[in-house]
Amino acid sequence: MEILTYAQALFLVIFFFGASIFVHELGHFLAALWRGLKVTRFSIGFGPRLWTWKREGIEYCISLLPIGGYVALPQLGHMEMIEGKAEEEIESKSISWTSKVIVLVAGAFYKVLFALLVASLLYLLGGRPVQATNDTTRIGFVPQSISIDGEILQNPAFSAGLRQGDIITAIDGEPVHRWEEVDLKVIMGSGKTRDDRPMSTFSLLRQGEAINVDVFPIIGGPERTRLVHLRPATPAIVGKLMKNSPAERAELMEGDEILTMAGSQIISVEQISQYVGKVDETPIEFTIRRDGKVITKIIQPVSIQINPQGEYAPMLGIRWMPGTTTLRENPFTQLKNVIHLTFTTLERLFHPGSDIGIRHLSGPLGIGTLIFQFALADFRYVLWIVVIINVNLAILNLLPIPVLDGGHIALASLERLLGKPMPQNLLLSLQSAFLILLLSLMVYVTIFDGLRIFRYQSGGAASSSFELSFPDPE
Repeated sequence: MEILTYAQALFLVIFFFGASIFVHELGHFLAALWRGLKVTRFSIGFGPRLWTWKREGIEYCISLLPIGGYVALPQLGHMEMIEGKAEEEIESKSISWTSKVIVLVAGAFYKVLFALLVASLLYLLGGRPVQATNDTTRIGFVPQSISIDGEILQNPAFSAGLRQGDIITAIDGEPVHRWEEVDLKVIMGSGKTRDDRPMSTFSLLRQGEAINVDVFPIIGGPERTRLVHLRPATPAIVGKLMKNSPAERAELMEGDEILTMAGSQIISVEQISQYVGKVDETPIEFTIRRDGKVITKIIQPVSIQINPQGEYAPMLGIRWMPGTTTLRENPFTQLKNVIHLTFTTLERLFHPGSDIGIRHLSGPLGIGTLIFQFALADFRYVLWIVVIINVNLAILNLLPIPVLDGGHIALASLERLLGKPMPQNLLLSLQSAFLILLLSLMVYVTIFDGLRIFRYQSGGAASSSFELSFPDPE
């Protein structure tokens, strides 16, 4: 079954990569035929052609490198020039600027249509899975210290005065409605102090009073992004119980909800973990809701080995129920949110106060790995990432950069203003130079994709190499 699952995930990666390329080039192709342009080749992929066939004067082919594709349009001097295979007899028949723009925009337009179709399917399937905590912006836990790159540091959120129970209403003046927006707006923040320290302004509701708090994130972690450690409010619902654990001996049951601990209300599982760590093996009184009834349990933590280095810590032996729900947004809302995120990301890439850089982007390797991992978890995750990818690429492809369709539109517009065509040698030089730049950028991004995958695999191997266990009762 596992082999079948991995095979299905790999199939989804190949299918959605291919489909995303196909719909883009199909847009160019159909628009070119509609506007009466000559089409000599329709290729999926670059490089040597693996399969070819001809129909009505058009050569159809599938090429070796599945990192893109092109439609050969001699009247535009389009992608054939990039491959160095431009036909000697490039058509000189004049075509209108309108036709050029329609053909060039059609690729991105079809990508958006494809994203809308996938978003509609996601909507029909009930929406994308999210953590149940995503529905709140109430803070459930603020640790006093955090570990960054092996160093114990004061948590900037705690230092700034954020506390359990605060409700976050906005960050840097932008409203937040879900917890995923809290994390994202901190990472994407661009605020800074006069001495160049990263800063995020949190708008809070604290016991009904609106206040603003300036928080100074740490730049750290493997991605070198802004970090502010907060945990959302979440019910502490018991999942699995570890064998011989104090929780099992106290006869806790799956589905029990912890309401209070030592007289304090519980609004996050982190509260329990931290308190247990402080009291060591002292018995703790819990009130628990089970099947609508409230009961009391006294549980004494037991210290066990927690890592291969031989460290011990007190534990209850509870694996908490993750708690998931679905976020069902209509297809147009999905697209609107992704478009907003894409433009925000582009703006942050060039904002002097932002800590987001090119290294944080993903190329084909990272995207493929992400789709693969999501496919193993839930097919709906795959649909959501496909919506994001296609909208992102549609927008990026319309940027006024030679090699991209937006660059061709910009050159066609310049030719219209000048009243004459651009020299072919100049076009070839521009396309070649920016193609090298684009490929170099892809290599750069792929290196960081590889590092992320390595860290993920290493972390997974490390976490699976040691199992917590409680001693047998005497």
